Amino acid sequence: MMEKVLSILIPGVLVVAVGSFVIWGMMRRYRRELGLKQEEQEKTQSVSFIIGAFQDVTRQLKEKEKELERLRSLAEQRAENVESYTENILQCVTSGVVTFDGNGLCATMNRAAEEILGLERAKARGRTCREIFGEGDICRLVQDTLQKRMPSRRMETEHVRQNVRIWLGFNTALLMDRQGKSLGVILSFSDLTEVKQLQEQMELRERLTALGEMSAGIAHELRNPMAVIAGYLNLLAKKQDSAGQAVIRDVLEEISGMNRIIGDLLIFARPTALNRTAVNMRELIDSCVTTVLKAKGADARIATVLDLGDGTAPVDEVLMRQALGNLVQNAVEAMPDGGILTVKSQRDGDLLITVKDTGIGVPREQHRKIFLPFFTTKDKGVGMGLALAHKIITAHGGRIEVESGEGGGTMFTVMIPIA
Repeated sequence: MMEKVLSILIPGVLVVAVGSFVIWGMMRRYRRELGLKQEEQEKTQSVSFIIGAFQDVTRQLKEKEKELERLRSLAEQRAENVESYTENILQCVTSGVVTFDGNGLCATMNRAAEEILGLERAKARGRTCREIFGEGDICRLVQDTLQKRMPSRRMETEHVRQNVRIWLGFNTALLMDRQGKSLGVILSFSDLTEVKQLQEQMELRERLTALGEMSAGIAHELRNPMAVIAGYLNLLAKKQDSAGQAVIRDVLEEISGMNRIIGDLLIFARPTALNRTAVNMRELIDSCVTTVLKAKGADARIATVLDLGDGTAPVDEVLMRQALGNLVQNAVEAMPDGGILTVKSQRDGDLLITVKDTGIGVPREQHRKIFLPFFTTKDKGVGMGLALAHKIITAHGGRIEVESGEGGGTMFTVMIPIA
């Protein structure tokens, strides 16, 4: 009986044991698979989190990039506006402005500088100061400012522009950035030519006024004794033979010449009262040229070029005829061997008249004295013609200028205001 029970119990225990083992194995496998799934799920969640975070960072970076791009565009626009504003200011400044870099080469030039120097900025850029201004005070001052790093005081100098001398007032300053680092030199200058000419005209007028007052006194003192001498000579001539009378006539001619000089002095000293009328300037100038050439017998030796504009001007006809006649006569006498006389007139707001010859010319150092009484470069001549012309023209509110060089002819330019 026991054996039968054992035979049934043992297989049952084995079945239970095997079943337990199988169940344990299945449970272990399930737990392992369940752990892997959880791990994979956790990993999947982690990867999703990282991808989401990366996408957020990427999106933020793109937003920041767009913001930086916008700020950069605004900064560039602002810089362009500032540069344009500065450039507009520089171009509107009436003084010439030229900048030189640390190597002394031209970097920028404004419009006023182009007009004053007669030089385009494109041709000036990259050139040295000496190539633009030549040897002189300007370049020395620019070099001193670069070396000593100190601004200069205001100075004046002459500059040759297209074979014409002009006066420039200039100063320099050191060009620096915000950190105080030297970038170069800035040169500013202005054209003082007209100011200098007006100053010379005023000085000349003052000298001529003083000289005229003195000349009037001398002329009066000389004219009376000369009249007495001429009267006695006329009486003496009646008692002389033909030889003696010839000598007396020569003396009387010299006295007559002296009287003409004294008359010119009195005219020069006398205040000029103008009797203005509307005068046809074309006819007046043409008449002056014809009269002088006939009086000098120079028609065959002098070729004339007349370019006269039409129109009238409010001038004193008698005095203006005398002034222009003296200028034409001076031009003819400057060409004793013949030449070309050129007379032009035009109205451009004011009346402009030029009288040009191809004669011997006048040295530049004598230009300041050319309108003074008794100054002459001719062997024969008193030197009153140009002085009287100057006085008459300035009495009309105008001015007269001379351009001449030794051996290069002479040109007088007359400006008469119309209004």
